Amino acid sequence: MTVANPSTRDWPASVLVATRLMSLAVLCAALYWAQAVLVPLVLAALLTFLLSPLVTRLDRLRVPRVVGVLLVMSLAGGLIGGVGYVVAGQLRSFATELPIHRQNIRAKIRQAIEFTRGGAIEHVQDTIEDISDVVEQGTDPAPPARERRRDDDEPLRVTIEESPALLGNPQWLGPLFGAVGTLGLTLLLAIFMLVKREDLRDRLVSLSGRSSLVVATKAFADAGARISRYLVMQFVVNASMGVAVGVGLYFIGVQYAALWGLAAGVLRYIPYVGPWAAALLPITVSLVTTPGWEQVAMVIGMFIVLELLSNNVMEPLLYGHSVGLSELAVIVASIFWTWLWGPIGLVIATPITACLVVLSTHVPALDAIGRLLGERPALKPHETVYQRLLACDVDEADAIVTRCMNEQSLDEALQIVLDVVLALKRDLQAGRVSAEDGELVLSGVRDLLAELGTADRPEPEEPAPQHPALLMGVPGRDPIDAVVLELVRVLLRGEPLTLEVLSTDLMVGEALSAIEAKAPAAVVVPSLPPAGLAPARQLCMRVHARIPALPLVAARLGDPESELGDRAALLTTAGCAEVATSLNAVKTTLGRIARTALRGAPTTGTARAASGQGR
Repeated sequence: MTVANPSTRDWPASVLVATRLMSLAVLCAALYWAQAVLVPLVLAALLTFLLSPLVTRLDRLRVPRVVGVLLVMSLAGGLIGGVGYVVAGQLRSFATELPIHRQNIRAKIRQAIEFTRGGAIEHVQDTIEDISDVVEQGTDPAPPARERRRDDDEPLRVTIEESPALLGNPQWLGPLFGAVGTLGLTLLLAIFMLVKREDLRDRLVSLSGRSSLVVATKAFADAGARISRYLVMQFVVNASMGVAVGVGLYFIGVQYAALWGLAAGVLRYIPYVGPWAAALLPITVSLVTTPGWEQVAMVIGMFIVLELLSNNVMEPLLYGHSVGLSELAVIVASIFWTWLWGPIGLVIATPITACLVVLSTHVPALDAIGRLLGERPALKPHETVYQRLLACDVDEADAIVTRCMNEQSLDEALQIVLDVVLALKRDLQAGRVSAEDGELVLSGVRDLLAELGTADRPEPEEPAPQHPALLMGVPGRDPIDAVVLELVRVLLRGEPLTLEVLSTDLMVGEALSAIEAKAPAAVVVPSLPPAGLAPARQLCMRVHARIPALPLVAARLGDPESELGDRAALLTTAGCAEVATSLNAVKTTLGRIARTALRGAPTTGTARAASGQGR
């Protein structure tokens, strides 16, 4: 007796959604409660990616791995310790000297008050207060607020209490020891990760299984290189900004320049808000410690210049397109990691998100993360246009197509419209779209083609003939084929021909009579997958049997590369002289036929059809 083991695909949709939500909740809970272990582990991994290029260079110089790692970690630790020592000293001095600047703080506040006193702001404030008194009490207006404030001034009693010593306050001991422990554990883990880097990589690759060994190896190598480069470049940008801020503030004369330079470098890891906070600190110090406003203006101007250089020169030059994060994803990730891990989560939110986006390009299980957080578009242009047309939003669809035409070319914009039509036909055949929705999409496509048909095109090299060649399009009974012929008509603008599209309401016999009456240079028969090959072949056989010498051009668009040859062969046996499998081929083939017809020479298709008839 065997017990069935149903796959998760057989579960109801509600059960799948509930399972995923519960899994997400469990994951968030695990990240929160295990932060004491995960935070040092994540910091060590980021530090490993950051320092691995230096260790690799030492490996190439024949330095033993352990010695190289210890040298790099000693250099990093010495740098961190030296900067920390200097900054701690400046922070202590700043806290000690802050009471000395009370008089300057009062002067600045007095200047700000005098700037508004007696002006329009105070008049408006007094008027509003007077009106409020009349409305609430029904009496004469009270004296102006200035006088009331003078009369009611009373001396304030200020009590100064000395804070207890640092070691005497047990509330500081827990966070202090926790931070020191986290730092020490992070450095220890980073040392072991750098020493055992290859072994750790092999163990992670082995988790994918023997069958995926090649793919996993390439994925880890590419992801590791991109993440390491991103973290190094981010460190270079932020460290350069910190050094530039510190040096600039030193020459401007702002006190404690090293402290504010370090703050600028660290706070830049916080997206969007960090640079503003980094600028606010020295601006505030300049306001407090200097009597005038010149230094404040110089500090503000320095930050504006440095931010412009960083955003427009350094970051595009160093980052390039190695890791793409959307702006919204960075903000959401910052909120999420801050909620989980506090201030340390806010600082490392961007690097963690960048690592996840890079891994998502190689790990299928993380593909959803890449789609949500990555900078690359979630949908292709034709998918976005199709989705907008399904939502009856023709304006946005037209904006996308028009932008493609302006930035690239009309042919590329028409390719987007063709892809929309192909997607619609597939969905109609599979029953995913109703006939009513399909007609709405087709109506939107017609509007797009009408807009593209009025767009300006470059003037042709040859003057337009007085009587262009006549071509006729036969769509059969499918309205989608008629839309494709309208698309071809827009595509052929500028060619020396006129494309007349027959109505889908005509029977085959009526269409043949119309073709015989007008004697076109060629007939175009569209054919789109799926289920479009058989009707096109039957129509071609009927036309070829009735008018053997007439060139037939089958526009077979949308087949995969592996099936193009077989489908073209079937249409050729049905009497088609030419089979065009792309919009460019359609344009080239019909343009050549029109020019040949204008010169009065027999076309290649006619010769081929005639030779086939003779056989």
